[in-house]
Amino acid sequence: MVDEKVLAGLKIEYSVARRKYIKAIDDLLHLQTKFIIDLSKEENTKSVISALNYWDGVQLENYAICVMNNHVHWVFRLFDKNELGQPVYLHYILQSVKRFSANQINNIEGRTGTVWQKESWDTTIRDDEHLYRAVEYTINNPVDAGLVEDWKEWKGTVLFYKR
Repeated sequence: MVDEKVLAGLKIEYSVARRKYIKAIDDLLHLQTKFIIDLSKEENTKSVISALNYWDGVQLENYAICVMNNHVHWVFRLFDKNELGQPVYLHYILQSVKRFSANQINNIEGRTGTVWQKESWDTTIRDDEHLYRAVEYTINNPVDAGLVEDWKEWKGTVLFYKR
């Protein structure tokens, strides 16, 4: 038999540790000042946002996008099936977005090579409150990084979600 108090305590400890871990990663990303590719360069940002919008309404529903200098935050709902009734798979979407945007960015930058890491950090949204917090976190990333005073000032932020 599982002790409910112990289980509740472990869930809280996990949640606190996870938040600290995510904050540490963000802090490291925000401290970086030299980039092989600056995603916040206007042409690069447009390419990334275009790629992230490609499947909107077809295989997913976008809620928020934030293209930072060296990483991207993207909140969306993946559809179960596409317009043909076929299953939609996250790894295919990510592969498509990364391939398309990498090709465009490499053309813009006059280079070849890797643009994106193989892995992505994804989170399953559990309820409306979690979705709201994820969107707030995403759009406020440039504010938290000290790049702007208000998220609306950051050209790489697009908000679709309305609470």
